Amino acid sequence: YTNIDGYHVDTYNFGIGYLSSVLKEHGFSTELVIVKTKDDYRAVREAVLECGPKIIGFSSVSSQFVFVSDIAKMVRNIHHCIVVCGGVHPTIFPECLSSVHFFDGFFIGESEFSFLDFVTAAIQDRDYKKTDNFCYLEDGRLVKNKLRAKIQNLEQLPFPDRDIFNYQSIIDENDNMATLITNRGCPFNCTYCSNHAIAHAYGAERNLTRYNSVENVLAEIDMLRSKFKFKKLWFFDDLFILNRAWLNEFLSKYKKRFDIPFICQVRPDVCTREIILALKKAGCYKVFLSIESANDYIRNVVMKRNILKAQLENSFMWAKEAGLETLSANIIGVPGETEETILETIYFNRKMNPTVAGVNIFSPYEGTELGDYCRQKGLLKEIDSHFFLDRRQTKLILPTISEKKLMRYYERFQ
Repeated sequence: YTNIDGYHVDTYNFGIGYLSSVLKEHGFSTELVIVKTKDDYRAVREAVLECGPKIIGFSSVSSQFVFVSDIAKMVRNIHHCIVVCGGVHPTIFPECLSSVHFFDGFFIGESEFSFLDFVTAAIQDRDYKKTDNFCYLEDGRLVKNKLRAKIQNLEQLPFPDRDIFNYQSIIDENDNMATLITNRGCPFNCTYCSNHAIAHAYGAERNLTRYNSVENVLAEIDMLRSKFKFKKLWFFDDLFILNRAWLNEFLSKYKKRFDIPFICQVRPDVCTREIILALKKAGCYKVFLSIESANDYIRNVVMKRNILKAQLENSFMWAKEAGLETLSANIIGVPGETEETILETIYFNRKMNPTVAGVNIFSPYEGTELGDYCRQKGLLKEIDSHFFLDRRQTKLILPTISEKKLMRYYERFQ
């Protein structure tokens, strides 16, 4: 798991956790090396030589793929094994396989059970290339196998493996906070986000949300309490509040069983005063609210957020009335951004007065609508990906604002 100069300093990766727990449940053994700096390449080398694994797998987002490729190449030179990669980047941009020749293939989409089939076939020396969700090169041509249907019943999955991450240390380094996800998928098609691109990989228009059962989520919290020490929970879901029936049942049972303060994300256009009050009563102490841009054109045309400014204002007002802390999320540096639109976002944050105002610089990820637009319009500049700081630098040449001004507003946003 590579996280070199990552936007999140030290986090748990649920994708790897679920892959590992499914494999362990079926009798396989897994080991994990976490790569935080290039110096950790040595740890990968030592682990490979010591363990002699049959299969080495990576999970990669776009900003980490350059490092994943470095390590895959190194592994190829020291040990004969199968090398594969999955995650968001291969899912939404599998075509990049043709430019990196040290992988046997990629996994596209949700692959817990496909990867289990793959590992089983490889261990038994059967043809693993026919596995669902797998793609590979054949005579220079990209071959994509059929995608297995997404898991609708999330209770089919064991709880994600946290032990291979030394999870207690992650809790300790993140303000005594444990993390949890209760659902998968987001049906909104924001142009800068991967969800619409993931949907398109499955031939769908939207990446519809699937929910774990309330009882299974509560059981996972019980498991966490029995194994780890923590004081707070963060529900990492993009859409924790979308399904009102699920949310009401969960909050009602949660507050009866646990006295653990929690954070969650609240999407403003599905937020109500009643939801905020219910969150507060159940133990929520902070909500994550995405403004992204206060400029209506940038937010709703360029980003396709389709959220009214009044909905943003109401969400912050209701949270403050309930006594909740607020964390606002903002993005600057998208196509069409000007000094005036950035100032509009800054002034709006000042008016909303969140507890913390966070800001990212837009990254044009391959396979997303806005990322592809930037490529088509020739807005990308030449960069060395090894030294690029994702969401903290810009990859774009914008005719409407200079990079110097953009960086000044990013650095002084607070």
